[in-house]
Amino acid sequence: MNSMKDNDTPSNDFFRLLVEHVNDWIWQINEQWEFTYSNSIVEETLGYSANELLGKSMFSFIKINEVESVQAIVLSAMENNSSLQNLDFTMIHRNGHEVFIETNANPIIDNQNNTIGYRGINRDITLWKKNQDRQQQLLDIIEASPDLIATADSFGNTTYLNPSARAFLGIPEGIEELHSVNAQLWTNKIVDINENELSAEKSIWRGENTLSNSMGKEIPVSQIIVTHKANNQNIHFLSTIARDISERKAYEKIIKRQALYDTLTELPNRRHLYKTISRLMDSKDKEKTFALLFIDIDDFKQINDTLGHKYGDRALKLIAARMKGSVRENDFLCRLGGDEFILLVEGMNTKQEVEDYAKRLISIFNHPLRMDNKLHSITCSIGISIYPDHGKDIETLMQNADKIMYHMKKQGKNGFQITQTNGG
Repeated sequence: MNSMKDNDTPSNDFFRLLVEHVNDWIWQINEQWEFTYSNSIVEETLGYSANELLGKSMFSFIKINEVESVQAIVLSAMENNSSLQNLDFTMIHRNGHEVFIETNANPIIDNQNNTIGYRGINRDITLWKKNQDRQQQLLDIIEASPDLIATADSFGNTTYLNPSARAFLGIPEGIEELHSVNAQLWTNKIVDINENELSAEKSIWRGENTLSNSMGKEIPVSQIIVTHKANNQNIHFLSTIARDISERKAYEKIIKRQALYDTLTELPNRRHLYKTISRLMDSKDKEKTFALLFIDIDDFKQINDTLGHKYGDRALKLIAARMKGSVRENDFLCRLGGDEFILLVEGMNTKQEVEDYAKRLISIFNHPLRMDNKLHSITCSIGISIYPDHGKDIETLMQNADKIMYHMKKQGKNGFQITQTNGG
């Protein structure tokens, strides 16, 4: 096998072979900008053979709307005998698609110190350019996003905050000491995350969280936290995206309230009543008992018929407010519908205690309602059933209280009765 001695000078064939086997496009042009040499890699880059390029102007392969600007740069460089460094432009492949090129070239200078051409290297940066463009597009989206987007290193030092995150946290634009902002500022989950909360493949935590904004106000957010791992599975850096869900939470709260509360009187409604009774009946305390008072306003239909439903609604609101102000704080008062109300009373161990409570409730109607400077006398009838004596399920307990209440009405109204028989 032949070997080159230290004092041997490489032959032209050696250099030509070397040039033909590099991955970059090596070329030469004359002062008319015509190709006088090209290695064969150009066929992979532009689809033309090296021979097809010879004698043709380099500008005939450059995207037409870039020709003028590239010509100006090359002409200026020739006049100043200067190199072309990291010059980017677009060339057109034989098949018509665009190829992004980065060129570096040195001038060929004659004896009169004039540039008569260039020798250079073109590198196909199409994939890099597309990746750069894609990254820039993503960055533009991230920068414009209303969501809080941030990254931090493995020590929890913040490395990036988008404008929305800066505004949320009160971090000035352009702050140089960004890494001094601890990531716990934009997620209080960092110290809570454990392996059970993270996807084994992607190391992602997602859920609802609460962050404090620059004014110290706690804001509910929907958040994703990603732990990006290196090959050794150690955390390389963290990223997050968080969306303010204050409006959604407020809307959910309204919807939940509408589902459980009467819109006219703002008392709990029938659905809330059933949930509460179920909770009381499901108590693990087997000795737990409570009274259900079924309250019906006497002759309320006359108010609607004589004064109209507008006054009827006003009367119901006044009645509800009066009763609400008279019951104990831990008792449950609701509007069942129309002029019917239910009161659940816990913690009364004797029948006498329940009767005394009912008398006091009836007494609040001794004073007439005032509407438009007119007084309207109101009374009520109350039927009482006690769990579990008068029913061990909701329907039986309600039916017994309803039944004894109507029995009270037949006896003259404006009073109360307790169920006498076991309806269970």
